[in-house]
Amino acid sequence: MLGLVALHVDFKKNDKGIFSRKPKQQSERSEETVVQESAPGWKLFGKVPPKETSPKNPQQISSEYQARQRLLHNKPAERLRKDIEVASTTALILENRPIHLPAKSPEEEQKHRLEYEAMVEAARKKELKEAKQRKKQLQQQLKLEEQLTAAVHVWNTEILPHWDNLKNSKKARDLWWQGVPPCVRGKLWKLAIGNDLNLTQELYEICVSRAKDRIRLMAETGDDNESTTEPASCKEASVELIKLDVSRTFPQLCIFQKGGPYHDLLHSLLGAYACYRPDVGYVQGMSFLAAVLILNMDVADAFICFANLLNKPCQVAFFRVDENVMKAYFSAYEVFFQENLPTLYSHFDNQNLTPDLYIIDWIFTLYSKSLPLDVASRVWDVFCRDGEEFLFRTALGILKLYEDILLNMDFIHLAQFLTKLPENIAASKLFRCIETICMSTDKRKFSQVLTSFKDNRDKESP
Repeated sequence: MLGLVALHVDFKKNDKGIFSRKPKQQSERSEETVVQESAPGWKLFGKVPPKETSPKNPQQISSEYQARQRLLHNKPAERLRKDIEVASTTALILENRPIHLPAKSPEEEQKHRLEYEAMVEAARKKELKEAKQRKKQLQQQLKLEEQLTAAVHVWNTEILPHWDNLKNSKKARDLWWQGVPPCVRGKLWKLAIGNDLNLTQELYEICVSRAKDRIRLMAETGDDNESTTEPASCKEASVELIKLDVSRTFPQLCIFQKGGPYHDLLHSLLGAYACYRPDVGYVQGMSFLAAVLILNMDVADAFICFANLLNKPCQVAFFRVDENVMKAYFSAYEVFFQENLPTLYSHFDNQNLTPDLYIIDWIFTLYSKSLPLDVASRVWDVFCRDGEEFLFRTALGILKLYEDILLNMDFIHLAQFLTKLPENIAASKLFRCIETICMSTDKRKFSQVLTSFKDNRDKESP
């Protein structure tokens, strides 16, 4: 024990200690030495003294800044080119193999060089082809815009002001077939549909008010299940069904759903019609017709057109479910189906696929639910020109467009396909098919064939 104490005392005499403090002046001198020897930058402990720089005039600072900006501006492009050269999978074929692998033979190097040149040439040709396509599309778009502008001018300055005299002229009919410009469509439909019922905006407002009262009364009494077998006036209760259908109208547009800009307008129009025609009330599918009209004109005009449109013979028969008249329409349609598409007609007949299984929805909504909205609008254009005949001509045009596909389908797939048509139907292709459909047989037009079937139905009915 005494030996350990003596050793400890001797250690303290001969050593200043492991953590002995350095004098302050010596510490400061060592720090200055470190700062001078090391490059300027971050220092873990202590402060880095500021750099000694000579003063510069503003012009020199400005010129140096601009030089740096130019350098930075040019560097990314150079770096990008280098990255492309290195990262390109086509350029890797020219690279030498790693050291640990056998070197390429001259023949292989030549082969790889030719392959690389072929790939570069193919890429160049593809780029040129895409550039030509873009240029062609741009030219077509410009041409279409010029035609549209010219058509708008003709409609507004020549045809619409003299509607009664020019509506059946060749010039007007040709423009009609090409598609009515959207900014003219509302005016044209209003004139073409007409107002045989002599409806007014005041009547519309009265019917809207009555519909709101009816809905409020039903909400208070809780009676929303009135039977449609009661007197005709009780079909006003169908206004309760409107709110269910409005939210399902053109859901992809998101403008007729609750909170959308056209939700209340569509609801008001349909409610007003249910009160205006309590004998018909609201029927599922009407919301699509009303929505198309609202998109092209104000709500009062849309109501007038809607009521007059549903007063047409074909729409009356379908919306009131007059079976005898509907069967007459189907029979007339099948005559022209067999005349224009005999092979497909035989296939449908063998599969027992009758028109009522797919065409009712097309007629109910005038194709606004079945076709893309822009294509359906063009169908409406010519429907306003040619009447109900064009609805069945359009149906045959759709069948002709997809004839090759339909011929290979069985009953189930036929029904599924025709009740949900492809969403990528192009108006130009469809109308080329419609144009080939002939709506006359044995020197009889569609209206004459339809009348003969109606007369036969009347004779057969008790």
